[in-house]
Parts: sequence; C-alpha cells; structure tokens
Amino acid sequence: MRPTRAQLIYMLVILLILAAAIIASVWIYQARQGIDLVSFTVSMVSFGISLLALFIALQTYISIDSVYKISRMDGNILDNEHYVTSVPELLKRFQALDEPSLQDALFSSIEMKLKRESATAVDFADTLQYMVDLIVLFPAVFSASAVDRKRYQARMNALLALADKRKAVLSSVNKGAAIQINEVVKLFKGVVTYQRLVAEGNFKVHGELLDVRGPILRNPVTRTVYHNYLGLYYNKKGMHRIREGLQLGQMDLLSLEGVETLTRRDAELAPECREEVIMYLGAALGQFDKALDACGEDDMWLGFIHYNQARTLFVLGQFINVDDWQPVMDNAIRARSQLNHLIREVLGQGGPETTHLQAFFLYQEELARLMKLNFLVGKAAGEPAIYRGHDMAELSADQFEGLLTLCARFPQVPRYQQELSARRVQFATSPG
Repeated sequence: MRPTRAQLIYMLVILLILAAAIIASVWIYQARQGIDLVSFTVSMVSFGISLLALFIALQTYISIDSVYKISRMDGNILDNEHYVTSVPELLKRFQALDEPSLQDALFSSIEMKLKRESATAVDFADTLQYMVDLIVLFPAVFSASAVDRKRYQARMNALLALADKRKAVLSSVNKGAAIQINEVVKLFKGVVTYQRLVAEGNFKVHGELLDVRGPILRNPVTRTVYHNYLGLYYNKKGMHRIREGLQLGQMDLLSLEGVETLTRRDAELAPECREEVIMYLGAALGQFDKALDACGEDDMWLGFIHYNQARTLFVLGQFINVDDWQPVMDNAIRARSQLNHLIREVLGQGGPETTHLQAFFLYQEELARLMKLNFLVGKAAGEPAIYRGHDMAELSADQFEGLLTLCARFPQVPRYQQELSARRVQFATSPG
C-alpha cells in the first residue's frame, strides 16, 4: 500500500533525527576529548525520541483542530430560521440576455463555489443554500425555446457529482454534522430530477423527493422548496392518473382544450381512479399550505405557490367541493405582478435588452393570467373573463392581442395565447 503524505513526513523526520544523532556521535568520537561515546549516543537518541514525540503530539493536536474546523456546523446558514433569498441580488448577478449565457453563468457560479468555497462544512452549507436559492431560476433555462437539453443535462450531472464528492468527504470526517447537508443535497437532486422530467413531458414523475426527510430542514427557504415541490409531485401524480383514466395521452389538461375535455368527461373517471386523484390532489394542497407558512411574505414564492395551489384547486374542484380557485389565482397574479414591478425598479424597464431572467418572470405573470382565462373560458361558467382589467367580451381581436405580453422565448405562453385568440368570441359577457 502506498504511504500517505503524513506517513512520509513522519518517516523523513525520524530519518533526519537519527542521521543527526549518528553524525554528532561520530564527530564526538573522532574528536577524542574523553567523552563517553556510549553515554553521549544514548543521550542523543533520547533527545531525538523526545523531539519525535513532540512532533507527533503537535501533529495530533493540529489534526484534531483541523477536523473540528472542517466538520463544525455552528452558525451554518442551513440552520438559520430567518434566512430569505434576495431576488434583487440574483437578478443583478445574472444579467445574461439569452438562455445559453444564463445557463453558463448559473453553472459556472455553482461550480466555482463547490470547487473553491466548500472546504469546510459551514462553507459547503453556504454553497448548498446558494444552490437551493437558484433552483427557481433553472426553469428559465430548460423551459426556454433555445435550450440545448443534452448540454444542460451533462453540466447538471457534473455539478451533482461535485456536490456528492464534497458531501462524501465531509461525511467521512463527521457523520453527525453531515445530516443536514445530506438532506439538502437530496432535496436539490430531487427538485432537479422533477424539473427535468416535467420539462421533458414525462408525467410519470419519479419520487426522489419522497426520500428527503423534510422535518430535518430548518431554514424557511429549504422548507419552502421542499413543501412546494412535494406538492407539485403529488399534483403531477394526480394529473397523470386523470390522463390514464380518461385515456388522454399527454394532453395538457390545463390548456383550453384540456380544461374543456376535463369539464366534459370528468364523470367518466372510474371510482377507484377518482379516489386516487382526490387523494393525490388533496395531499398536494396540504403541502402547498405548508409551503405558504414557510415562505412568509416573499412575493416570488407567493407567486409560485399560489399559482400551484390555484391549479390544484381547479382540477380537484371537478370531483369534490373545495375552496374557490379564483381568489387564489388572483393572489398569484398579484404577487407576480408586484415582483415584476420590483424587477423593473432594479433592472430598468427592459425592452430589447431585457435580461433572460426578467423575461422569465414576465412569462410567469402572463402564464398565470392566461391560466385563469383557460379555466374561465374552458369551464364556460358564464362568468366574465377579465384580462388585465378588461372584460374580454368587450375587446376586439386587435385590442386583445395588443394587451398580450409577448413571451417568444418560452413556448407555453404563445401556445395558450393562440388558443385564446382563436376562441375569443366564446368569452362570457359580464352579467347585466
């Protein structure tokens, strides 16, 4: 077995001490000044052994101190119960104008922190929190029209391998200190897997998030991410069972066509399938409630969670009586609108030089507004379909299209806009 660096140092020191003792003994012997050579040699060897013992003691102390510094978790950010994500800071840091540039910037920043700023457990905890903060920005990459999915996945796999390698090192030093770190790494991997499968249209979502021990997570952001994405997991499981039960293939159930189909055919769902759907969607709502409790007044997360909650309430409402989805969707639209006003304050009004992240959050607001119209029009409940304060029944086709927010970088919104434009004549009129 090849000796370690520490073993080589010990051997070198021993050899140097012995060599010094031998040289001194020979020199004294040759000097012939009446000194007892044997006694002197014994004294020199004893002195050498004492020095060696001192050296080993110092090395042991330094090693113990180093292990403590590397593995201690006192004051780490993952335990901070008041931590929040600074959205303006992220927007200022990542001002890429297109998807490839944003992808490079996101991955490069995380890779640098993993390689250069994760030497200790506390530093690695900071890096993991940084990765969790950026989770909501990754959809801006893989949801874009111009994304190279193979390249994205290759870089993500390399990043996850780096995180696993660093986690393994810390676990070997102190397993107790690595519990929180292990769960956050699993959370990040579970969310990334979920996002990838949804982006690929794979509705048989893998349940890696179920492996995360959620109660161990302590700070508000990690708990928000956990409960929100676990809710999304249950939501997707319920939606998948509806597609299977009604044999709809990969139809988008939240598109205008999908809403009309669901409204028309919900009674065709078999009782056992209906029971599963209700179970999954009910579990999703429970997780979204917990996410809302964790996120506080963060407009970014309020926008995401209320939007997910409203979609779930609408679909579940086709099978049982639940709370009205409209006020919840209005809350989502309001939160996303406020966030975009904040972004304009931070980055300016946009225009041709709109950053990719700025375009992404505008897309999120427009998506919520269009989703509300899909539900109202597809359900044909006789309620006014309001878009940006206007009753759609009172707008001409040109006026309606003039109000739409262009989101060419993200294909889902243009598709919904085209469907609604084609069906504009079917918008309900206001009562009276």
